[in-house]
Amino acid sequence: MKIGIDLGGSHIGIGVVDENYNIIQKMDYVWKTEEKKDIYNTMEKYCIKLIKEICENNKIGLTEIESIGIGFPKKNIKDGIVYADNKKIEIRKKIEKTYNISTYLKNDVKCSGMCEKTLGAIQKYDNAIFLTLGTGIGGAYFYKNELVVPNTYQGMEIGHMIIQANGKTCRCGQKGCFEEYASMRAFRNKIREIYNLEDVNSEIVLNLYDKKEKINEMNQIIDEYIEYLGIGLSNLINIFEPDAICIGGSFVHYERIFMKKLENNLKSKFKNRDIPKILLAQYGNDAGIVGAAMLKSN
Repeated sequence: MKIGIDLGGSHIGIGVVDENYNIIQKMDYVWKTEEKKDIYNTMEKYCIKLIKEICENNKIGLTEIESIGIGFPKKNIKDGIVYADNKKIEIRKKIEKTYNISTYLKNDVKCSGMCEKTLGAIQKYDNAIFLTLGTGIGGAYFYKNELVVPNTYQGMEIGHMIIQANGKTCRCGQKGCFEEYASMRAFRNKIREIYNLEDVNSEIVLNLYDKKEKINEMNQIIDEYIEYLGIGLSNLINIFEPDAICIGGSFVHYERIFMKKLENNLKSKFKNRDIPKILLAQYGNDAGIVGAAMLKSN
């Protein structure tokens, strides 16, 4: 058995998987607001805590765990060490030392992409792009069935592709980044403004949509969101010419109001050629856990 850990800016997901990468048991914990202030120490603390808890709760001995894999929400990872915010984060080393179990670490989106490429929606496509649309936008590119790894950690920053000249200021400091317009955070913020809501999730949005509350405003937000998403995907299609694009993250919960519009948007942009298959991630939120459990080296 192996343990996969999916770390994110809002939560941690952890699961025990068998030799066929079926999840035997999983746990999830959402960071409290005060815990986010020291997020890296919070991540380390809960990794160590939940590894012990998930094994004890399911009567699994630590000696039965072959390895631990961690999907980390940063790209600057070298030799199992994360370099972020002028800090050197050695979470892999601390977990390995605590439990004496081989531990591996990789970017979280790459882990999710590996799961979908090996077991999920894009396993039969030689050349494919995996995107996760959530708080930000991350991506992984597979060419001839292999994950393409840039020369430096800064490559494949799909979310920071500029799609709007002199646009909104991104968290990275640039203006007009893809994720400021096409992440689920960007979409939810628009919904929050129109409906004067404090909290927004897929259940709330779909309920408002079905009730047709402020439906004209809602449709305008959806159409604008899909247009920006379509611009970003069009750039990727023109550059990489993938056979398929797989979309994961919280986007999958909005399938019935997004997917048809997205396909039509892309068809309108590529009138003289076929567009790649646009697919939803099959493993949903479990992709990060399963992909992390697949890790064999840092």
